[in-house]
Amino acid sequence: MGILSYGYKALKGAGQAINKTKPNVPKSEIGKKLRDLKISTQKSKASKAKLDQTIFELKNNKPFTFKKSSKKSESNKEAYKRIQGENTKVIKGMLDKAVENKKDGGRMGRKLGGGTDMARKKTNVQKIKETFGPKKNVPSNLKGFSKLPEKVQQQMNKKLAKKV
Repeated sequence: MGILSYGYKALKGAGQAINKTKPNVPKSEIGKKLRDLKISTQKSKASKAKLDQTIFELKNNKPFTFKKSSKKSESNKEAYKRIQGENTKVIKGMLDKAVENKKDGGRMGRKLGGGTDMARKKTNVQKIKETFGPKKNVPSNLKGFSKLPEKVQQQMNKKLAKKV
């Protein structure tokens, strides 16, 4: 057998070795008892290994690997609350950093792009006054007038176009 045939068999065998593991859901009462017996056997093997490890560490004056804990184990609700709290702190920190290091320039914060023309730049106070300030009365027959482009507004009604 040459190297190539060995490699081919290894590749061929690799494809066949991947199988799905079938879930152990017994239907009969005996099957359920056998499943429970297997689980308890594995648990007892694990506890025996832990005990052997502890005895070895006790004889050799080494620190214990499996220390006894008097803490109460965390419930799912407690874990969820803890994780939510941690996530909130992280996100808040990220937002604070983003606002802290904000730079002006280029296309940042511009709806239509463009350069850094300071004449177009509005302060926060101006924006608030525009948003919450007194509204101009537009006749009901010109509904949606303010949404139109400025050139179209001027063609329709020059007086209202200046006010809005």
